[in-house]
Amino acid sequence: MKKCVLGLLCACIFSIVIIGCNKNDRSTPKVAVVDSLPGNPKNPYDSFGYWHNVILDSLDYQQSVGKCKSPETYCKYVAGLCKRKSWPSHKHDHFKEIPATVLNFLTDTDGFIDRLNWSDSVKSKTKVLFKRLESVATGVCSYQKLKAIITGFEQEILESDLPPFDKEVLLKASSTARYSGYRWSKQPELTQEFSPADLVTYYQKQDPNKTIARATYKQASLFKRVGRWLAVTGIDITGALLTLSLADAAEVSGYGRLTMELLDRFK
Repeated sequence: MKKCVLGLLCACIFSIVIIGCNKNDRSTPKVAVVDSLPGNPKNPYDSFGYWHNVILDSLDYQQSVGKCKSPETYCKYVAGLCKRKSWPSHKHDHFKEIPATVLNFLTDTDGFIDRLNWSDSVKSKTKVLFKRLESVATGVCSYQKLKAIITGFEQEILESDLPPFDKEVLLKASSTARYSGYRWSKQPELTQEFSPADLVTYYQKQDPNKTIARATYKQASLFKRVGRWLAVTGIDITGALLTLSLADAAEVSGYGRLTMELLDRFK
């Protein structure tokens, strides 16, 4: 009899503990591991963003050993890397075009998109993507929130009736956005605030020969107040959209990252 009572009492205590644990689990939502990583297997061009980050990681290593310290040297390095992988690359002086590309995008986002050599559908959807990024464009935005916005956009593109090539352009750009955002969000120095007005002033000071057309900060620009990591993510998307080239995306990204470092020195 005593054994039965004791066994019943132990069973009751065990049940209470289990119920309490389940209650605590329900009241403390956890972030799924998959949401904190950049991949999206639903995107058939997911590898585009993956290789984008691989190139940037390789550039980081080159810079850590005293190489690739200027746009010219890292563009040459990226061109050589792409050649070894049989990916399209650029002429040797391509780096000269990058500052104007970055400046035009950050000071007149809509105008930059309108000048791209893609269909009107791609341009309008690209503007939708950037507007959604703008909605979370602060230094404290989490990567999980950014990824949710991008994967939601990708699902809309996958389910749309857009032509296959338009889908490819947009899905490669969004893949770049996911992987780029993941990479830059891990760098604490890029959580500082960024203003396009600072960038314009910096470029004008560094451009005594006026090889870059003078730009004025447009109040309608996408990035009014934004964490730097999101600004660099936007720059990376720009690189991907130019020609759907990993070389373009990596070179423009590297320049954007370098510019953020130089802005602090300039101040």
